[in-house]
Order: sequence, then C-alpha cells, then structure tokens
Amino acid sequence: MRPARGTVRLFRGDARRLDGVRDATVHLVATSPPYPMIPQWDEVFRLQGAVDYPGMLALLEGAWREAHRVLVPGGILAVVIGDALRRTDGEFRLWPNHADTLVAAARLGFRPLPYVLWKKPTNKPNAFLGSGFVPPNAYVTLDCEFVLLFRKGLLRRFPPHDPGRLASRFTRAERDLWFSQVWEDLRGARQAGRRGRTGAFPTALAERVVRMFSVVGDTVLDPFAGTGTTLWAAAALGRNAIGVEWDGPTFATLAEEARTRGLLATDPSPPR
Repeated sequence: MRPARGTVRLFRGDARRLDGVRDATVHLVATSPPYPMIPQWDEVFRLQGAVDYPGMLALLEGAWREAHRVLVPGGILAVVIGDALRRTDGEFRLWPNHADTLVAAARLGFRPLPYVLWKKPTNKPNAFLGSGFVPPNAYVTLDCEFVLLFRKGLLRRFPPHDPGRLASRFTRAERDLWFSQVWEDLRGARQAGRRGRTGAFPTALAERVVRMFSVVGDTVLDPFAGTGTTLWAAAALGRNAIGVEWDGPTFATLAEEARTRGLLATDPSPPR
C-alpha cells in the first residue's frame, strides 16, 4: 500500500545558514548543488561571493557543514554532482568536484560511504574531445556523474518492528539494481529553470535515493531545491520535505508548484 503523502515546507534562504531548522531533525539530505567551474553556474556563485574554484568549493562546504548539523545521528547526506571540464588561463583541464566534495565532507566529520557512478545516457554516445583519431592529445568523454554518500556518525538505530521502516521495504530486484555502483538505467532530465540554470536530474533518481536512505515518516531536506524534484519525490513517498532556495524567482515558482500540488505545509516555515 502506498504511504500517505508527506508535506513540503519551503523557505528562501542560504544553504550555508539553515535558520529555523533545528539540530538533528533531518533524516536525509538529498541534493544536487551548483557545480563549480560549470559556466552556467558562474553567476550564481559570483552573486554569493565566489569567483574562483577555491571560493566555489568553500561556498559548498558551508552547506555541507549545515547539513551535518541538522542531520540526526546516522542520517545520510546524498550529493549528486559532476566534475567539470574547462579552459582557464589557456589550460584545458578537469576540475574534480566529486573528489574535493569527498574531502570537504570528511573534514567536517561525515563518514564517506561507497558512492554511485551515474552513467547518463546521452543523445551523443560517441561524443569526443580532442584530436580525432591520432594520439596523444584526445580526452576521455566525461559522461558520468556521482551520487556521493555520507553518514553522520554510526548506523541509525530503529526499535524492533518499526512500522515506518517495514513500510519502506524494497524488492530483491530493486535492491540488486540500486545498490550496484554503476547506474546506467536513468536518463538525465532536461535543463530547466530561469536561464537554464537549474540542475537537471530525473525524478526517478530522486525517488531512488529517497527510498534507499530514508523511511516513511522521515524528513528529507534539499538545501538547493531548484525546481523541487527531490521535494515532490519525498512527499509522494510519504516523507516530509524541507526545501531551501536562494534565488528569488526560482523560489516563487517552487512555492507556486507546491501549492498547486497541494503539498505546501500550513505553516510554510521549517520547524524551530
């Protein structure tokens, strides 16, 4: 039986300062932040004071610090992120967003867990960068993103026969597919949002992460809510969601969508 829908609480704010979200009240943080060194995100970072790669990483690290604060012991942080290819100062190189995020989260006290390689199907499977058919000046196609996984402290504990946990079971087939390290069955979503700056990952990915790492009745937080993919998935699966969005027009669209879906909590502010 499908669980009753959860609610969605929204507030416009900064992922580095989750005012109003109490310590240890969130069970899963599932998000896809702006990717450092991807041109479409430059303005977002610049408006928040980050104009180079170290500054962009520092901005995200502030968000992971707040995620650690609000998560319950044993809670999970799931970060969908990709590396970047970019030419700067005449040099073309890879910017290892996933690796630096792993290091930053571990430094903040998270326990890194095995991550997922999300191999995104593309309309150009033979995309190629470099010098045609002669070595050595060609580059491997960047066609994977990462679902990085972290736990706050030790394993989360439940009472025997916890109803929320029992209602959240997955099948053997789901377990075998979901808990393999490479996902090839999920196609990326189209870019959406104001000037194409909203991260695009499919509803199926959000649903999978929510089901893998939370139980019915839990609270799921997305501190980079964007168009709300994680929020709608969490609520549909019987979790309560909190969404934080910094950009004003994006937040207004998000709030209207939550009202249209009948998910917006009576009190639009998060619990204090």
